[in-house]
Amino acid sequence: MTQDRSFAVNRLSVTICLIGFLAIILIFAFICLTFAAAFAGLAMEFPQHLGESVMCFFAAVIFGGVLGIVCAYAGSLFKTLTVGGPALIVSSEGFKYCVASDDVIPWKEIKDVTFAGGFGTRKTAVMLRFQIESGFSDTLHWRSRIANSFKPETIAVRFLYIKAPKAEIQEALLRPLQSKPVQASCDLSSKADMLLGQ
Repeated sequence: MTQDRSFAVNRLSVTICLIGFLAIILIFAFICLTFAAAFAGLAMEFPQHLGESVMCFFAAVIFGGVLGIVCAYAGSLFKTLTVGGPALIVSSEGFKYCVASDDVIPWKEIKDVTFAGGFGTRKTAVMLRFQIESGFSDTLHWRSRIANSFKPETIAVRFLYIKAPKAEIQEALLRPLQSKPVQASCDLSSKADMLLGQ
């Protein structure tokens, strides 16, 4: 990949997010263990407390599932901090968002792009979401184990994790979609033009 531009990891933001996720992990682990202990206690008095024990069991499973998702996301943030290097690399071939994956996302594999996470405007949006071709998304190696299992068809570049002004990141990611060598579809090129104009 011939590197045109690279953007460093915003280590302060990633560290603060990681601390927040660790706090959430502790809270959910406590809740999950509380429901599991309640289920174990109520199961001893089966069948008198059947309804309560079933409810505690399902609550423990639900909170455990959420805990797993939060742990996977915190793990990908931790990998971002420990690996080092840039958070985002943009080239004529595509871009590599190292927070999510170490693979290059070629411009030709992008189907759609939108601002997300805010009220839909450039000023309030917290990320650029790229929809990628399903066949290509199946080949990507994601940093998160959960994402690696589900192989999502979108990659969200979060401005918070990149040490650069939001406008500069948007320009670097959207401008290539308008260039002739990329050969993006007319719809995608006009969408990039519209997003840059907001």
